[in-house]
Amino acid sequence: MGQAVVSLQRQEDTQGKPAARDPNPRARMFGSSLAEVFATPGYECQVIGPDQKPEFAITRLRSGPREMEKAPAYPPDEAIVICVSLTPSAIGQWHALYNGRSVGVTRAIPFATTFLNLKCPMEMWVRGPFDYLHYYLSRHLLERIALDNGVSPTFQLREVFFVEDLVVAQITKNALSPVKYGEPFDPLALDQMAAVLGAHTLQVHCGAAKFAVAPQRGLEAWQKLRTEEMLRAHLEGNITIQKLADACSLSASHFGRCFRLSFGTSVHQRLIQLRIEHAKRLLCDTNKTSVEIALQSGFCDQAAFSRTFSRLEHITPSRWRRLNRSTNGKSTRS
Repeated sequence: MGQAVVSLQRQEDTQGKPAARDPNPRARMFGSSLAEVFATPGYECQVIGPDQKPEFAITRLRSGPREMEKAPAYPPDEAIVICVSLTPSAIGQWHALYNGRSVGVTRAIPFATTFLNLKCPMEMWVRGPFDYLHYYLSRHLLERIALDNGVSPTFQLREVFFVEDLVVAQITKNALSPVKYGEPFDPLALDQMAAVLGAHTLQVHCGAAKFAVAPQRGLEAWQKLRTEEMLRAHLEGNITIQKLADACSLSASHFGRCFRLSFGTSVHQRLIQLRIEHAKRLLCDTNKTSVEIALQSGFCDQAAFSRTFSRLEHITPSRWRRLNRSTNGKSTRS
């Protein structure tokens, strides 16, 4: 991934009135610009890269019941949008004239997924209620992922509309889990999401030719040590894959593949493992409270720590502490 600057944009719909619907023709289809197209004043958005020209963005748009209406045209852009309908969209609830052909909802299924090329002209009609999650992937991001994975950067998206895509559905469910509990995304999580979505799009929905590539190898010993050192120093997740890759003199995507070969998991999942390891040491060897341990182990709060610990260890932190407490006579505060 490129140098990442992660920002959170949020605007609440306080008046219940449609937003002004005249998007800037140079606007990008995420955040407020996308909200204007769908006339949804309330939206949530997170971005990787400069706000004016991001590589990757996630935007959630929600609307209550409303009549069918025509939306403004998408400003053309060198990017792809993946739209996921979090709740089943009724047949006829959304339809469009996309690149000269009529398209729309063919079946009502949860997490129905649409892939759009923003270079293609489209007229769109939509009615509420709806709950959409949009992933914005710039062509520059996709080209870099293609080259790093031995795929030709001259690819063409094969558009699909409201189909079942199990990979995108699972990524979306994982993305919604922290949102449900008010937990922020960290840069590593967004980096990982962008990389997986980009690779999936290229493999399944683009006709990109595969290059012959040399057998893959993991990280060298010094690279593994350096990576672990950096992750342990940034348990809160305030580091990007690009920074880790730079420290290992690798491209971001190549680093990600080598990391998985070496550790058997993604960078973000390894970070979570290190958080739990650090928390266990504090649970055993200190009298720190659960709140203190959560924050010092990189979690945003005690609730997030308890959920993650219980999910991975199949036991609560407090019970694990009682079972594994060092026999040093210290009392436990929780």
